[in-house]
Amino acid sequence: MTAPAIILSHTQMGENVGAAARAMKNFGLTDLRLIAPRMEWPNDRAQMLASGAGDILDRAQIHADARAALADCQLVLATTARGRDVTREVLTPQAAIARLRQASDAGLKTALLFGGERAGLDNDEISLCDALITIPTAPLPQIKESEIKAGSLNLGQAVLLLGYEWLKSADATPASRTRPSIAVPAARQELVDLFEHLERELDAGGFFFPPAKKGAMVRNIRAMILRSGLTDQQARTIRGMIVALVRNKYRGNA
Repeated sequence: MTAPAIILSHTQMGENVGAAARAMKNFGLTDLRLIAPRMEWPNDRAQMLASGAGDILDRAQIHADARAALADCQLVLATTARGRDVTREVLTPQAAIARLRQASDAGLKTALLFGGERAGLDNDEISLCDALITIPTAPLPQIKESEIKAGSLNLGQAVLLLGYEWLKSADATPASRTRPSIAVPAARQELVDLFEHLERELDAGGFFFPPAKKGAMVRNIRAMILRSGLTDQQARTIRGMIVALVRNKYRGNA
């Protein structure tokens, strides 16, 4: 069983990365990945806040974008409530961790994706994820409900809460497991390659109309594909189907 990777996107403060690393250490998580951090790295403030988790910071991987950070992952859950133009399943922390635990027990690589302190995750990053996680919080009485932003916990708190749920879930792990299926879920890189291949051909065929709605259409197509839970073989088969269809298009009547 492999614990989920903790992936922090466009983090602005070293203190938050350090707090996240400390939370990871407490709950048995070791794989930290940063997407285009917006502070100097390595970071002294991160080391100070890590408090004994410096080894996690030292091993942290730096990636230019979400595509690279998620390339080897087969199940990705994002802690954000954004992306209203994409139909997406929303899970509680407990339900999300149960799904991660089940996937990890089956030998799959999983990840939890966290957005930056100010803007969170953008819709393109969300389009690469299988589902969203919302962390319930009590509204402050002096603030109108309509003014409360979703996901008001800071980054370190969010990582700590989900890390605790991960460790706690080990108690419910069944003593015996069924034999894993031979089929292997597609890694994120395989899915990204499929997305780009399909989107390229749809674009060439004039599918994205009107052009102003292309971004939302692309994200919804990705959401449909992700919900299908493709295996690596299925992803390759669909790409082969696309190639065959495009080849036939130019074959003519000869």
